[in-house]
Amino acid sequence: MELLEQLNHNQMLMAVGALGLVVGALIMCTFTNLAGKMRVSEDPRNHRIREVEAELRTARRQFADREQALEEKTDEFNTSVGTLQKLRATLAEREEDLSRLKDELKGSVSKTRELRTELQDRATETIREQIRAEEAETELDVARAGSEAVLSEIGRLQQEHKKMTDTMTGIEDPFLADEDFIDEGLFGEDVSKDR
Repeated sequence: MELLEQLNHNQMLMAVGALGLVVGALIMCTFTNLAGKMRVSEDPRNHRIREVEAELRTARRQFADREQALEEKTDEFNTSVGTLQKLRATLAEREEDLSRLKDELKGSVSKTRELRTELQDRATETIREQIRAEEAETELDVARAGSEAVLSEIGRLQQEHKKMTDTMTGIEDPFLADEDFIDEGLFGEDVSKDR
């Protein structure tokens, strides 16, 4: 009995499923016929309206995509503008540094020229002093040579004077030895009185 009830239940489900399929097929055929009739009788403007609506949806989608792309490009542009402003500020600082360095370089070049001129003047003066020193040394050598010549001449004269003095002393000694002879005034006068 249970098996029969179970078969009945299964058969009933199958019968309901088959009935549903048949009803669905009938409804589908009915709608297909109605749709075919409606297509034939449909106004072409409705078709155009649907096309325009589809184009409008496509245009809106493209507009949204382009708007998003524009926002991204705007963000990129704003970032680029910020970077450009920073670069301009950095460039202005570099130009100020360059101008300052140019001024310092001009000052250094001017000081270098002054120092070079002063160094040349000092070198010229040093050369002149060296020339003067060499001239003075030459004069000193000449004077020394002259002094040595004068000294040797003085020495020679002193030797001659000594020889002459010795000779004179040698000549006077025999006469001086004989005081009586001198006192009598061989030369006509009394030498002892002068003494």
